[in-house]
Amino acid sequence: MPATVKDVAKAAEVSIGTVSRVLSGEPTVAEATARRVLEAVEKLGYSRLRKKRPAGVGQQLTKKNIAMLLLGMDRSLVNLPSVACGIHGAESALSSAGANVLISDLPHVKDIPKSLASPTLHGVLAKAALQGKLIASADQELIARLRKIPTVWFLGRPQGADWGDVVESNDIEVGRLAADYLIEMGHRQIAIVDPKPDHVTFSQRCASFSWFATQHGAHVENIFGESSDWQLPLQPVRHVELVDELVGKLQKLRKKPTAIFCPADCVAAMVYRACSRRGTKIGKEISLISCNNELPLLTGLYPEVTTIDICAEQIGRQAVEQLIWRFDHPDSPIVSVSVKPLLVEGMSVARLTRSNK
Repeated sequence: MPATVKDVAKAAEVSIGTVSRVLSGEPTVAEATARRVLEAVEKLGYSRLRKKRPAGVGQQLTKKNIAMLLLGMDRSLVNLPSVACGIHGAESALSSAGANVLISDLPHVKDIPKSLASPTLHGVLAKAALQGKLIASADQELIARLRKIPTVWFLGRPQGADWGDVVESNDIEVGRLAADYLIEMGHRQIAIVDPKPDHVTFSQRCASFSWFATQHGAHVENIFGESSDWQLPLQPVRHVELVDELVGKLQKLRKKPTAIFCPADCVAAMVYRACSRRGTKIGKEISLISCNNELPLLTGLYPEVTTIDICAEQIGRQAVEQLIWRFDHPDSPIVSVSVKPLLVEGMSVARLTRSNK
């Protein structure tokens, strides 16, 4: 069977979107990453000459008006690499499917945008803040309107949203991959650093990580922030002092952890800074594994971060496929689709010997 773009992505340990960018000659991909992709292409004999369309996406959305709603998020969060990649993947797939795309940014979720009020609107792709009481605090006319339109949430479903399909990262698998890797590298004393303890995605990853790690006999310490530190519209983790305080608590633990799990790369970047300020060398004195594989956040960090690629661009594209499916199956029960993550190995996790466990 001929090799697929998924095979190339798996062999090169990158997302499908990264493979596409490399093969399209985009200069934004790191040289080492591009080289891995091209080596995988050559080894697998992958060819783009087939020009095969993604499954389910053709011109099925021609003459359909599709709204892309960004709900309860500060503009800085919308620009976070994983969110931006998901939006880009959805926009590209909508364009390929021939849709008329209407984008509405609703950071305060207080008004019904013109795109949603239109009687000719056919469907909605929604990316929402995954922390706080977004649905409960939103304009209820807006929520009532959304409930009447075929909707697919992507990159997670917000608390209280009991309608619409969802396409998201497989956060249980994200936690398992991270836990298994640290265990394989000999770590049994591990800390989770999470400044957003009631964030839907973060909490799922942390719970999964903790469960799988403890199943292997590890001891896991939770170093969590306060829910009161975060308000809508939600912002990304960029509060240096907040994460620095959590790292300070970590270093005061009676039994020092040998590794840290971060539920997102934006958290990992702040942990790197906090450790550097204290003279703690990541990859030597303490190990770290993270999630998302957001290269714009990770490129400047050394040693290179071991992280879990959630394939955000693929999630955006698959959300469009799910919306097309929903049009054809309007009466089917709610569907949840999860995209398989990939481990991207860096240098931030040291292999422990018996003497330094």
